[in-house]
This record gives sequence, structure tokens and C-alpha cells, in this order.
Amino acid sequence: MELQNNYERFDELEAAVVGISMDAVSDTNSLSKLLGINYRLLSDQGGKIVKKYGVYNTLGDGVATPSVFIIGTDGHIEWSYVGQSIADRPNVDEIITNLR
Repeated sequence: MELQNNYERFDELEAAVVGISMDAVSDTNSLSKLLGINYRLLSDQGGKIVKKYGVYNTLGDGVATPSVFIIGTDGHIEWSYVGQSIADRPNVDEIITNLR
């Protein structure tokens, strides 16, 4: 919810926020509606994307590790944060600082 609660800060920087879930499309869509998320929340049910980014099962739990990637306009990863636990995520200020 921290991303959603600070969505306008990302919008002011013209940064697109995209969340990726390994849940089924219907579950991902339901979650997005339930939480009132303004940014894109995409389903990666087979894990193809999270595996490509190297964040699948790094904690040994069979799911994607909480991660944030800032991808530049050229398609290269400019900054990343990969959590060390299921609850480890960067705060919004840290993400915004790295966007600038």
C-alpha cells in the first residue's frame, strides 16, 4: 500500500509503477480492485518474468522475492533492491531518491 499511498510522487517524476504478481490473472485483478491500486498490477503466473530477473525462490519459498527495479528509458536496470526476507522492501523515499 505504500506505493499506492505515494503514487502521485511517482507520477510527478513521470515514473511508471508496475507491480508483478505470481498469482493467476483473475486473482491479480481482484486484488488490484480490492486495494484500489492506480498502477498496473500484472500477473506472471508461470514465473517467467521473476525468473528472468533472478528473484524467483531466492528465499527458498517457491515464490518471487519482494523486489524493486528501476528501469531506464533505454531498458537497462538503473537500480534494484532485492529483499532479504518476505517483509524486506525499500521505503518509498529510497525508491524516489534512486529515481532522481
